[in-house]
Amino acid sequence: MRIEANTPNHKQHWLHRLLSASLVILALIVLAFAFRSQILTGVADFLVIDNPLQPADMIFVLNGDHDTRPFRASQLYKQGLAPLIVITRAESLPAEKLGLAPNDTDVSLGVMSKLGVPPEKIVVLPVEGGTTSTYDEALALRRYIESNNIGSIILLTSAFHTRRAKWIFDKELAGLPIRLEVAAVPHYGFDETNWWQSEDGLITLNNEYIKLVYYLVKYR
Repeated sequence: MRIEANTPNHKQHWLHRLLSASLVILALIVLAFAFRSQILTGVADFLVIDNPLQPADMIFVLNGDHDTRPFRASQLYKQGLAPLIVITRAESLPAEKLGLAPNDTDVSLGVMSKLGVPPEKIVVLPVEGGTTSTYDEALALRRYIESNNIGSIILLTSAFHTRRAKWIFDKELAGLPIRLEVAAVPHYGFDETNWWQSEDGLITLNNEYIKLVYYLVKYR
């Protein structure tokens, strides 16, 4: 049996291929660096759904981010985009049970009241144990729609949360004659164009991608 040794030509061939691959990788790195802002902005843009809003029967505010979401809900209400704001009752956490911190929903209610939304124009949906996730809120909304004359909804949540929220609400409201529009609320302190420049932005975007994958697997 004859074993061929590596010839100088054979070695040169592999060195040439290695050099070519290295140059391609280097070129990709240079391009990625040159267009890093556009690439990073695109990563965030994928998460954001923000529909042109039409008048609707109600605004459904998701719990969380009470420094932004209830402010935007109040603004849309005052603009006449909906005659009613609906929110679920969030889970009571240990510090709240000790009287040391308010419930997240109560903070949002306080913001909307301070901004001039009449209490009778806000509906708080009671949920046993309180809602703990976007999925819980979608189930609570479906029950409310099934017992009320609702034909159109503005779904209001933080910008990076909108794709996941739209996906789970479309899934859980399937079969109902509902027009669902999404209102993306800007995050406090960062947006799609600069999220990588702050700790909150990095954490928020990273967590949202993890949760999006989790929802696509768990609730498919």
